[in-house]
Amino acid sequence: MKTTASLCLLTAFLVMSFPNARAQLTLQVVSKTIEKTFPYQSGYEVNIEGEKAEIQVQTWDKDEVRVQVEIIARHPERRRAEKDLEAMVFSSDQHGRNLYFRNYIRAPEGQPQPESDLKALYTITLPADCPVYLKNHFGVTNVSNLTNALRVQGEFSKIWLENLRGTIGVNSRFGDIEGRFIDGDVTLNTRRSNITLHEIRGRWNITAHYGLIKLFTDPNENLVSLNIDAQKADVYFFDPRPNAYGYMLTAHYGNITVPNDLKFNFLENTQQVKKAIFSSRMMNGSISIKISFGDIIIRHP
Repeated sequence: MKTTASLCLLTAFLVMSFPNARAQLTLQVVSKTIEKTFPYQSGYEVNIEGEKAEIQVQTWDKDEVRVQVEIIARHPERRRAEKDLEAMVFSSDQHGRNLYFRNYIRAPEGQPQPESDLKALYTITLPADCPVYLKNHFGVTNVSNLTNALRVQGEFSKIWLENLRGTIGVNSRFGDIEGRFIDGDVTLNTRRSNITLHEIRGRWNITAHYGLIKLFTDPNENLVSLNIDAQKADVYFFDPRPNAYGYMLTAHYGNITVPNDLKFNFLENTQQVKKAIFSSRMMNGSISIKISFGDIIIRHP
C-alpha cells in the first residue's frame, strides 16, 4: 500500500451584498490531501462511507484501487480553520477482500465542536469489475463505468449514475437521483427524492414515496421490464415509440394520461381508481406502474 499526504493553505475572498451596504469578508481555506493505493484482486469489494463528502467513483485498467481525499476547512480565522481541519477524520483499512474508506467529523478530546465549514472530496479509481458499497450523508455521489455490482445508500445527498451494468441497488432519502446508460437488474427505493433516468436497459424496480419520476427511454435500448410502485409522486414516461411496450397502469386518487394514438383499455375509470392496460404487438418490454395520490403521464419526447 502506498500513501502520500500534503497540506496547503489558500485564501479566498467572499464578497457579500446587503440591501444598503457592501461588506467584504476574507475567508481562509485550509486543505489536506491524502492518497493511498491498494493492490486489487478479483473478488475484492470497496466500501465507502462519507459525511459531508463529494464522492466520485471512476474506473481504470490497472489492478489497483486508488483513493485520493482532499479535506477542506473554511473559516474567516486562519487558526480556527487549521484547528478544525483535524476534526475531519479519514480512515482506510483492509480486512481480507474488503477495502474500507471512511470520513467523519469528530472534535479532538477536550476541544469544542468545529466552527468551520468542513468537506471531504473523494476520487476513487478502481477496476470496472470491482463491487462497490457506498454510503453518503449530506454530500454528492457520482459513480460511472462499473460493470459488476453497486449499492448506494444516501441521505440528503445528490446521486449521479452513468454507464453502469450489473446488479444495482440505490436507497435515497432527501436526495435526487439522476442516471444515464444503465443496464442490469436495478432496484431503487426513495423517499422525498426526484428520479430522472435516460437510456435505461434491463429490469427495473422502483419504489418511491414523495417525489417526481421522469423516464426518457428508447425502444432500441432493450428495456425488458419496468415496475414502479409510488405514493404521492407523479410518473412521466417519455419514449419516441410508446406503443413498443405493454402497459399495466393503476392510479388511486390520480389521473392517467396517454397519447391519443395508444388505444388503452380502461378496466376501471372512477374518481377513486383508474386502471388501464395496453398490449403491444412489438412487445419490447413490459411496464407496470401503480401510484397513489399522483398522476401517470405517457408522452412522446
